[in-house]
Amino acid sequence: MKRNTFVDPFNGARGIYHFSSSHQETRRIFRSDKDFIFGVNTLALLLPGSRVKIIAYCLMDNHIHLLLCGTYKDCLEYYDKVTLRIAQMLGKTYGISGVFRRDDLDVVAVTSESQLKSEICYIHRNPYKARMASPETYRWSSADVYFSNRIQHGSKVSGLGAAEIKRLFRTHSKVPGTYEFEDGRILNSSFVFYKSTVEKFSGSVEYFDLLRRYSLEAEVEEAHGIHESVVFSDSELTERIKDAG
Repeated sequence: MKRNTFVDPFNGARGIYHFSSSHQETRRIFRSDKDFIFGVNTLALLLPGSRVKIIAYCLMDNHIHLLLCGTYKDCLEYYDKVTLRIAQMLGKTYGISGVFRRDDLDVVAVTSESQLKSEICYIHRNPYKARMASPETYRWSSADVYFSNRIQHGSKVSGLGAAEIKRLFRTHSKVPGTYEFEDGRILNSSFVFYKSTVEKFSGSVEYFDLLRRYSLEAEVEEAHGIHESVVFSDSELTERIKDAG
């Protein structure tokens, strides 16, 4: 549902919301690994003080998905700050504007545990839909922390000086010393709120089963009021999961 017509079922209390930018945007938002790293770091850098938790996310070439926990007001404010920071980078780097149109934001409230699990898997399936990568290998989503044997650890920000932090993360703001990073990217294990959410799945089998379900796309997209074609088969997905295992 669009921002201007969204009715908050939680009435100002904390809830879970799936925010996604326009799926019809034809221009690329992220054009290089450097851009994607900036996007991931933006998610992490804007969290402190936001009163918002990230449950899952995926950054695609031309749109983004964020599954956020907090009040609708706080989540919307966080989303706007994220897209503004990325838009400012695009303007400075490529001289482009308007890739995040305010009225094209799609918001869906998550009101049940089954819907929560479906939304997480739908978000992580996005690279498959685009025939780009598997959830296990795609670097620009939160999928790795949902694979218990794929959680990454790196160097701690506390080991960096102020000048290094400013250069590496392109920010003047304070960065939590507990954050871990690798190759300039803040790792998902540092800022994604995944531990209690992973426990809602009855093991990795249920998680993989939802990733494989052909009908998942239609179910989630009906709730969002969008319709995108699925360009890969379940058999293809199954084989890729086997290869990733």
